[in-house]
Amino acid sequence: MFDKSKKIFEQKRVSRNWRTLGIIGAGRGTGVTHLSVWAANYLTGVRRGRTAVLEWNSHGDFMRMAEFCGSPGKGIPYKILEADYYAQAGARELAECLNKNYRYVIVDYGEITGQGFADCARCDLKVIVGSLSEWQAEAFLKIIREDEKRDRSWKYAAAFGSEETRESIEKSYRIPVWRIPCAKDAFAITHADIIFLKELLGD
Repeated sequence: MFDKSKKIFEQKRVSRNWRTLGIIGAGRGTGVTHLSVWAANYLTGVRRGRTAVLEWNSHGDFMRMAEFCGSPGKGIPYKILEADYYAQAGARELAECLNKNYRYVIVDYGEITGQGFADCARCDLKVIVGSLSEWQAEAFLKIIREDEKRDRSWKYAAAFGSEETRESIEKSYRIPVWRIPCAKDAFAITHADIIFLKELLGD
């Protein structure tokens, strides 16, 4: 899958602004899917850009969301508000999205794996979502310690855990760690949400 996704990204990469956003988690339950859905609603509702969201993992969250909304499942995109969702997607769905008139393609990679991390690296902008809670912080720190080899297209964010820990990491490793604000509804975008997502995703 890596070879296929590498070829697809290289063929479709654009030179101005980012088009693909990869979101991947330093562990399970860090908020990757929530951020993916939230970002999609910001990009469609505020930026007014046609957006696709791909579930590039086996967690099954998009299938359950499709069932809840009464929409088709795997292999058939379904729409919630203005964004198109692809459950259990892969290289074929990615190529389909990049060949369509989407302004943004968000890929939810789920928990970090070797293959998922390599695939995520092909995106124009990458967000690693971790947790600063005591029982999950070490996994996040392990990823951050390897930061020296990464370019600025990688960003780090956390929704859970100590603010003191977040500030300590920023000071120790000299990288920003974005604090994801509490957003109870990923389908509702407030003024505060707009400010945060604009800063995280850039113009």
